[in-house]
Amino acid sequence: MGEEVLAIRALIQQRHLSYAGFCQEWEKVAKEIDRRLSGSHPGHAQFYRWLKGDLRSGKPRTDSCRVLELMFPGWTVDELFAPYRERASDNHRQLPGQGNRHLDLTGVYMSRSQLLSEVPLYEMIENASLVRASGLSLNLLIQHYPDAQIGRLIESGTRFQLLFLDPGSEAMKVREREEGYDTGFLAGLTEINLKIAKERVRSLLETGKRDRVEIGVSNETLRFNITLIDDATGVIQPYLPQARGVDSPTFLVERRVHGGELFHAYEQIFTSLWDRAELL
Repeated sequence: MGEEVLAIRALIQQRHLSYAGFCQEWEKVAKEIDRRLSGSHPGHAQFYRWLKGDLRSGKPRTDSCRVLELMFPGWTVDELFAPYRERASDNHRQLPGQGNRHLDLTGVYMSRSQLLSEVPLYEMIENASLVRASGLSLNLLIQHYPDAQIGRLIESGTRFQLLFLDPGSEAMKVREREEGYDTGFLAGLTEINLKIAKERVRSLLETGKRDRVEIGVSNETLRFNITLIDDATGVIQPYLPQARGVDSPTFLVERRVHGGELFHAYEQIFTSLWDRAELL
């Protein structure tokens, strides 16, 4: 909690730039410098490493430094990859009705698959210290990420808190009716994912590392599918009537240094559910 955010990340969030938006801005600036720099923008993985300050070979290469310093006037590359300190010039004119409270909403997608096509899951959690997830079956993690890869992350120190909807709860039956399924259908899918998490991930770890995977079940009414990566990034989906979770609108939330309360709002929801959950 309270970790410092790099200037480059804070400035990108202030402009509400997704990865695709960042690349578009990059292209405009790169062509002004030298048309041969067209297409030189960082890849997905490199972009997210930059936001975390993971510069594996020191500074970005010279051409990239030139582009970055033109994209963010008044900031040197050294300053961009240092902890953010707000300046008076950082305040941007806001559109009517646009406040500061929710500027940590950095992406809105019509479905989960649309988000993952732009921001692959592995890039979000590859270097994570803590991944917290609550929802019905947690397909985003259990079905989209190989068991061996999750095991590798855990071995390297990543911790997981996984909160499923209790397959035998009344809340599960309510959700099955909402999605139009026969009783037991979603419960069965959730039981499979629970078994994977317990038997194919946690139980295969060395004894001293099994506590890095905490698993719980909740019997409370589902309102959101929440995945939180460290104290920084959230993937949020509402549970809608007559719609599967995978088809629901998906929101990417990234914690800001100043302003922005959405990340903390969903973090509080997760914490509240986790505190009342039955741990397995």
